[in-house]
Amino acid sequence: MEKKIAAAALLLAAGQAWAQMPADIAAKLKAIGPVLNPPMIQATFDIYIPKVPKASPGVSSVEDIAYGPDDRHRLDVFAPAARPGRAMPVVLFVPGGGYVAGAKNREGVPFYQNVGVFFAKNGVIGVTMNYRLAPKAPWPAGGEDVAAALRWVTNHIAEFGGDPGRIFLFGQSAGGTHVAHYVFDERLQPADGGDGVAGAILQSPVLDPAGAPPGPNIEAYFGPRAEWAGKSLLTKLDGRKIPVFLVYAELDPAPFRDQAALLSEGLAKRDGGAKPPTLDLPGHNHISEIAHLGSSDDTTFGQALLEFVRTGK
Repeated sequence: MEKKIAAAALLLAAGQAWAQMPADIAAKLKAIGPVLNPPMIQATFDIYIPKVPKASPGVSSVEDIAYGPDDRHRLDVFAPAARPGRAMPVVLFVPGGGYVAGAKNREGVPFYQNVGVFFAKNGVIGVTMNYRLAPKAPWPAGGEDVAAALRWVTNHIAEFGGDPGRIFLFGQSAGGTHVAHYVFDERLQPADGGDGVAGAILQSPVLDPAGAPPGPNIEAYFGPRAEWAGKSLLTKLDGRKIPVFLVYAELDPAPFRDQAALLSEGLAKRDGGAKPPTLDLPGHNHISEIAHLGSSDDTTFGQALLEFVRTGK
C-alpha cells in the first residue's frame, strides 16, 4: 500500500511543526515487529505507560456514566477545567479489544484515559466508552452500543460545554469496526439524521470479517463464516456521506493494512475518485498507534486528529 501522510501534510502547509518518534522508541517497536499478540501488547504498553497521562491538572473528568442498561454501558467525559466561551467539538472514542475484550480504562495504566485527556487539553470534549463484548453480545451489538452512547452524548454533552452538533466518532481496531458499522449502516442511525455526527476517524478497523486476522474472536462476534458476507461493511458504503479520516500504522499486521486499502478504494469509488484523508503512521504498530496519543515526543497523529476535528478534512 502506498504510504500517505496527507493529514500531516496539511499541518506542514499551515506552518505547524510536530515531534516525530524518537529513534530509540522506533527501534523498540521495529524489533517487536508487525504482529498482534499478548506479549506484543504488553511490550508496547511498557514503552508508553510512563509517557502518556491518565489525568491532567487542566482537565476535569466524570467517569462511569451509564448510557444504557448493561453493566458495560458506561462512558467517561473529559473536558477542559476552564471552559471557553463557546461550545466545543466532541470526540466519542471507541477502544479496541478484538471484540471479546477491551475497555476505556485499565487498572494501573493510562490507557485509554490518555485519549480523553489529549482532546480535553486541546479544547475538545473527549468521551471514552465501553461496549458489550462477544460472545455474550455478538454482531450487531457493537454498532448498537455506539448508537446508544451517541444518543447520550447528543442529549447531555452541552452540560459539559460540548456542541451536540459537532460530534466526531473515533474508533480503533474493533472499536473502528463498531464506529464504521454505525457510520455506514443507516439502519442504526436516526431517520432524520439528527445525531450531530460531523465526521468519523477510523483507525485500523476491520470492515470485512473474511479479511480479518484469523482467530476464534472473529466467529465469536460475527457468527458462523457463512454469515460473514452479509456483515461486510465494504458493501454498505453508499449510505450517508460524512467526512472520514482513515488511519493505520506502518507496523500493522497485513490484514489491517489490506482492509484500509479496500476502504480507501471503496470510498474513492463512491466519491467520484476523491480518496479520504489518510495517515499511515510511520514506525507505529497496532497498539502504539493509539497508546502513544498525548506523548510529547511524538505528536504527528495528535496534530492530524485536531486538524480533522477543526476542519472536517
